[in-house]
Amino acid sequence: MSLLVDIRLQMAAVTLAEEMNFTRAADRLRITQPALSKQIAELESRLGFVVFERDQKHVELTEAGQVFVRGCKDSLAILEKAIRTARATQEEIQPVVTIGHSPYVCPVLVSALLSVNLPLYPSLRLRMESRFASELVHSVLSAELDIALLEEPIDSPLLTLVPLVTAPLHAVMSLDHPAAQQRSVSIEDFTNVGWMMFPKKANPALYDRLFESAKQLGVSPIELHHYMTPQEVVQLISENFGVAFMPPGVAEQIAGNNFVSRPLTSKALEFTSYLALRADQSSRLVNEFGRAFLKKAVPNGQHGDASGQMSLKL
Repeated sequence: MSLLVDIRLQMAAVTLAEEMNFTRAADRLRITQPALSKQIAELESRLGFVVFERDQKHVELTEAGQVFVRGCKDSLAILEKAIRTARATQEEIQPVVTIGHSPYVCPVLVSALLSVNLPLYPSLRLRMESRFASELVHSVLSAELDIALLEEPIDSPLLTLVPLVTAPLHAVMSLDHPAAQQRSVSIEDFTNVGWMMFPKKANPALYDRLFESAKQLGVSPIELHHYMTPQEVVQLISENFGVAFMPPGVAEQIAGNNFVSRPLTSKALEFTSYLALRADQSSRLVNEFGRAFLKKAVPNGQHGDASGQMSLKL
């Protein structure tokens, strides 16, 4: 039995204890489910006791496992604090802001981020990461990212969330589609054709709202396809696979001579992009960067939460 347990195995135990599901925990850790199972087995072998009772349907912490996971959370919190302190020190030497964004966030917002200039930090460098919204939230909370741009994140007291832009979902179609002549469209315009959708994990709430709205209207696609990039959408529409539902900033990138992009009229299919930071973010650099970005992205300062109240805590 070894008393030395590396951070990788501690993170595996904590994440599985939070999710109580191997598939979801593996997704959060960005590893495969068999790899996570192997890590848990290795952990228990090193510890000399069982941390999780498990079968094909259930996962449950043992009494010893509960004690161990609490200790892991404490040690990881101490490590995270040490990393933050070290990063704050490093900022004085070589300032870096690590930024995450969803691949479907409005490109104008990303451009605003990249254009931020801080006179007090002339040598500031930006490090960019593209991930899905759920991964971005986890990365911000774990201090892997300083700031993130994402759509409809989970509400958490550990996050400062500043709403930036609310926009309707768009439908992208070929010019010869009957709805292409309309200024706006509804889901009913696309019955009995193929639909191209972003992956559900990119924006689960919006994904579900679209299909719930379609169900209420008695509309369904004849085929369902999922895309990752605008280039895939171009190819699928060109080969008559149907219509694509996309965020407007991405849709406008491919609208042109052969395709048109039209907003969906349903309020249920609007979504909001947010700036996300840790609620306890103490870095002067990160907070100044966030404020400077907001001045560019929302020049009139009218950013608020769903109640209309100011939510900026930078």
